[in-house]
Amino acid sequence: MLVARNFATHVHSLEMAGLPLAATFKGLTFVQLYACYEYVVRGSVQAMLSAISAESPEFRQLKAHVLSLALDARFEATSNCGPRRRWETRIALLDEATSANPASAIPDTAFPSDGSHYRVRQLQTIWRVFGITEPVVPEPKHNGRIDELVENRNAVAHGRRTAEEVGRRYSHQDISDRIDDIDAICLHVLTTVHAHYQQQGHRTAPSTSAA
Repeated sequence: MLVARNFATHVHSLEMAGLPLAATFKGLTFVQLYACYEYVVRGSVQAMLSAISAESPEFRQLKAHVLSLALDARFEATSNCGPRRRWETRIALLDEATSANPASAIPDTAFPSDGSHYRVRQLQTIWRVFGITEPVVPEPKHNGRIDELVENRNAVAHGRRTAEEVGRRYSHQDISDRIDDIDAICLHVLTTVHAHYQQQGHRTAPSTSAA
């Protein structure tokens, strides 16, 4: 977030000088913040999957919702196969889910994308998959901040509004507040997912070899 803060300071100096480009840059700040936020959310899921894969638990030791991601390729196969292989594929999926086979080849590219474009619902989906019980955001106000971030980023990225149109609605203090809030959300996502893994929250029972 240091880059975003430095960028906001530079934009403020342009604004104080009365340069019209300041509004455009403030709008682009939302694009930058969204990129940071998406990177953290996706990276946290990838880090969790990599850690689980390196740990090589048996599939039957993983919680059911975690299996929905760990066996993502298998689930895709059941939905894409024809009627002649439907039941064979379903049975194979359940056999794998309840087996002692090591879950050591989980692709860290698997992601429970739900089409929400990283709105709060996306965090809720990730939390449900991993069985995290902590709140998805550190404070209730952050729910609105995420939706605002996604809406503004999408509006600019998809051409519904120009960056200038978005940016001129916000003061320098508004932008600073949003940088602070997205920073807090990103830190919360990272620390919550990490703590959940450390507590072996993805397992049906703690590993005897867990650190």
